[in-house]
Amino acid sequence: MSPAAPPESGKASAFSWSAPPATLSLDLGEIHVWRSDLDAQEDDDVARLAGTLAPDERARAASFVFAPDRRRFTVARAALRDVLARYLDVAPEAVTLGRTGEGRPTLTGAYAGALGFSVSRSAGLALCAVAPGPEIGIDVERIMRGVAEDVVDDRVLSPAEAVVLRALPPGTRERAFFAVWTRKEAYAKARGLGLALPFDRFTVSTDLAAPALLAVADDDPERWTLRDLDVGAEYAAALAMERALDRVVGWEWPGLSPR
Repeated sequence: MSPAAPPESGKASAFSWSAPPATLSLDLGEIHVWRSDLDAQEDDDVARLAGTLAPDERARAASFVFAPDRRRFTVARAALRDVLARYLDVAPEAVTLGRTGEGRPTLTGAYAGALGFSVSRSAGLALCAVAPGPEIGIDVERIMRGVAEDVVDDRVLSPAEAVVLRALPPGTRERAFFAVWTRKEAYAKARGLGLALPFDRFTVSTDLAAPALLAVADDDPERWTLRDLDVGAEYAAALAMERALDRVVGWEWPGLSPR
């Protein structure tokens, strides 16, 4: 597969989502983004995937009231384990995962610091970004009608973002809001803070064609790169990385790798 380089215009990076090779490697300045369809697995496959989860993950899956939610959580966690295992050259069950004090998922134990990664899921889609070291963040959201109208005055936006979004016609405002939201989430995740970072304290671009971090009180916007990702018409997605991106490569997660 030829890597999809982000265009100079800053528009969403179009991927040729391909099956991954048997052997994976990451170069400095390169990010691999994995897309997982959480509804594509058969019942037998979901049961097999559940067997790769840690006890606490299985307990969390069991806590979901509705079966589709349990199924999607199981597949998403198993996909994450399998993706990381491909780079670490271990079985998915051997991947040890934990969280930072701010709630960010991270590799622990013998694999601590071996890879940088970020995950996000919405409805039936999950994304995982993997990089060799720099801080990265990824976010995906299913575009829902009416959400922008409800939150455009809320504290999830900076004053500058809110002014621009209020001035847009409803149809454009909806997609612009989700572009802004995923850009903000991706940056906050790359900082390792997630929702602990007040979203009204920093500003990203509202231009659908030009993702960028514009202003933040305690950080230098110039050291961050934001890219929108084209993952399907029903979703908005964004990627943040602490320096320039040389290449972004898209892989389609196919299920558990053969062992």
